Amino acid sequence: MKNVRPILMFSLFSALILSSCFKDTCESERTYVRWDPVFKTLEDMRTDISVQPAKELENPGNIYYYNGYLLINELLEGVHIVDNRDPENPVSLSFIDIPGSRDMAVKDDVLYVDSYLDLLSIRISDPRNPVLLHREEDVFQSFYPVNDEFGYVVEYVETDVQEVVNCSDDRWSGGWFWRDDAIFLSADANFQLNSSTAENADFGTSGGVGIAGSMARFAIAKDHLYALDQWQMQVFSIETTIPQQINKVGVNAAIETLFPSGDYLFIGSQTGMIIYDNTDPTAPYHYSTFEHAAACDPVFVSGNTAFVTLREGNACVNAVNQLDVIDVSNMRFPSLIESYPMHNPHGLSVVNDILYLCDGSAGLKVFNVEKLRRIDENMLDHLAAYEAFDVIVLPPGDLVMMIGADGFYQFDASDPEDLKEISFIRVNRK
Repeated sequence: MKNVRPILMFSLFSALILSSCFKDTCESERTYVRWDPVFKTLEDMRTDISVQPAKELENPGNIYYYNGYLLINELLEGVHIVDNRDPENPVSLSFIDIPGSRDMAVKDDVLYVDSYLDLLSIRISDPRNPVLLHREEDVFQSFYPVNDEFGYVVEYVETDVQEVVNCSDDRWSGGWFWRDDAIFLSADANFQLNSSTAENADFGTSGGVGIAGSMARFAIAKDHLYALDQWQMQVFSIETTIPQQINKVGVNAAIETLFPSGDYLFIGSQTGMIIYDNTDPTAPYHYSTFEHAAACDPVFVSGNTAFVTLREGNACVNAVNQLDVIDVSNMRFPSLIESYPMHNPHGLSVVNDILYLCDGSAGLKVFNVEKLRRIDENMLDHLAAYEAFDVIVLPPGDLVMMIGADGFYQFDASDPEDLKEISFIRVNRK
């Protein structure tokens, strides 16, 4: 792993606030956000999990539905367990303190979740008293650069900074540039450090597999767990409660999201949608790639159509904001059907030809996608007051669950032209 010094790693300037010229010298004051690395030792990272009483959401990430229960990731902190059998009255039951957690999946009452470098298996059959079954060490090493003196970089702390710069320096006009060990990005890059992170439903009244949001990088298919690790896909057999790592599949791209469909795995990357043949679940292999401009994207597949959102943000500087609709009837040669401009699209879900799309600060948008070349003409509803991150729609499509900037929402979608909010769990940021 590369070494990282305890210095400013990322900086984000927001706008030109004040400029003045003095003779031949031009200076301007810029305001930006500086991101400083936080280090942890291996000993600090491998602390035991603990089960705590239910607590408020503070910085939620991915969501996961399993047998009437909702799991909400608290970024780098743990997992909230919510009894959602009555969606109009969700009840928070407990919080599993899991340092370094970002993503999760569930099969047969066992929660698989990352904890910094490690993969944990936790039994949640009693949601008020989860039990750690196993810790698989050193699974996600590429996410955490290491410094020989200070330890692993586990997160970044935000600080507002003002600085006077030479306004004739043309580096500022390019959107981003390196200066020493810092990266400066323009405000429209919508830069985010916490990238987080869909699965097909296969659940019954008990056991089975749950449903993830489309931002997930964990997926379960054919008694195997697949977990993305920046540049590779980790493969675990989960026929028993203790996962057995059986393969590491290198992917020649910066990969971010994962969606299983039939005998295929669809990977969303910064440069395209990558399709892997998963006929042999122990050894998925690259089948084809649909390339697009640099952008961060999740994928949702419905029948012979893949819906891909492309957006600015994360490492995707100067990217596009759009929805790509792709024909995957021939997996070997996926082809673009149509592209639709969006504001800043994130997660999405499709049920019964109804597309639910989280368009960032532009809210939740609902489209009829029966006519794939006319989606933009068939918007059914638009909840513009919400900042939407990811969504799960339960078959047959009457319940929509959405995580946003200010909390977790549920909507009655029995009429997709008129979604009605039925419950809300608020974020309480300190």
